Amino acid sequence: MKNISLWLLVALIWGSSFAAIKIGVESIAPMALVAGRMIIASIVLLVILKMKSLSLPKDLRAWAIFLVVGLSGNVIPFYLISYGEIEVGSGLAALLMSITPIATVFIAPLILFEEKYNIRSTFGIILGVVGVIILVGVDAIFGIGENLTSQIAIISAALLYAFTTIFVKRFVTQKPIVMATGSILAGTIIITLIVLILDHPASYMLPKMNSFIAMIYLGIFPTAIATLFYFYLVPRIGASRMSQINFLVPVVGAFIGVFFLGETLGSSAIYALVIILFAIYLVSSGRK
Repeated sequence: MKNISLWLLVALIWGSSFAAIKIGVESIAPMALVAGRMIIASIVLLVILKMKSLSLPKDLRAWAIFLVVGLSGNVIPFYLISYGEIEVGSGLAALLMSITPIATVFIAPLILFEEKYNIRSTFGIILGVVGVIILVGVDAIFGIGENLTSQIAIISAALLYAFTTIFVKRFVTQKPIVMATGSILAGTIIITLIVLILDHPASYMLPKMNSFIAMIYLGIFPTAIATLFYFYLVPRIGASRMSQINFLVPVVGAFIGVFFLGETLGSSAIYALVIILFAIYLVSSGRK
């Protein structure tokens, strides 16, 4: 029950991130937004690590893993999604991100012996895609092909998330707080250096207050807190099950739009929710 609750909480947090990114890039450049949220997340996680009287390892292998996860699971996809959402709507972005569980389910068994192919999970994947399409609307499909560079950026981010989930399941043995702090800190160092070298911070205009608040939110919740929960869950529920969160994230985003932004939600969204939840059940349950 604890794992399910945390999984749903991560879905809630990540589901809110698309709207926050959209607000953030209104007046903050994508690379600066990534650097800002990573710095904030590093501070939050270092404070938590200190409160638990823990420290980061000093061996080269641990930091190599931190670097891989920090780049593939945070810095690069954060930038690609932020860049892509300048041109791509949140609905289509959600649809493109559904590639993550598809890629994970089909790649994981090639690397992780405990992950297996079966008709049940394959059918669940198909249902999940159908549910996301119903949720975001057929119009989103017609949008595929426009702003191709931005869409490829989001697809690339989805594939990187699939890779990271499998990599974490295969190689990570550190405690969740240590892994979260180390990977975020490694990513923060890299993206900060890139921003300082490629684009001097003084060249940025003062961001709007709503974009600044969005960056703070992204740093604390979708980056720091959700990453901590992510590293706790992957070893316990597996790569394929964890990746199914990318089917539920757009559903969460849609309901957040209703309750906080005054958007309307048609009956098709309810059908989509039922289909997606059933799809997640098929992939996550172990029954034949």
